[in-house]
Amino acid sequence: MKTKLKLFTIALLVLSIMSCSSNDDSNSDGEVYGTIQLSGPDTSSVGSTLVVGNISEDAFNTTGTSDSVVLLDENTTIENDELVPTDFSNAFVIVAAEFTVNTEVNKAISMTILKDGVEYSYVCSTPPTTAADNTDCGTGFSVDKIAKEIVFSNTTVINVDTETILTMNGTINYD
Repeated sequence: MKTKLKLFTIALLVLSIMSCSSNDDSNSDGEVYGTIQLSGPDTSSVGSTLVVGNISEDAFNTTGTSDSVVLLDENTTIENDELVPTDFSNAFVIVAAEFTVNTEVNKAISMTILKDGVEYSYVCSTPPTTAADNTDCGTGFSVDKIAKEIVFSNTTVINVDTETILTMNGTINYD
């Protein structure tokens, strides 16, 4: 089961950094507003907030699906469909997806937080799947690309290494 989870995480991370075209997906013209509050045992390591500073709302070329949005810290952008961090010790990437077609999974999150040079990876899916270590994101998680809003309301993700749960709360609005 750990192997499937690692493969799921690696696949989502690879998709988020691979490029297929030369379009710039960074959000240099739009504004991103929102902070994600974190709770759970891992907050002693990763902190209790994630301030979203950049976003890729047209994430098809970086994630492989048009149903996802990539949320980034203020020091990480996407240029030519590739992640460009400026702080290699502290950063985060959240791939949030809510699928609009009939799929086995309706919603999914793949998140990596880099804190003081240490990487922490989290996943979830709705409904829960073995690839997401049977962790349900919860009913309070949504990605609305029309309203340009991502909601995390008691959203649960699991640490792929320690299997501890991290709860996310916050609303991200973008232009």
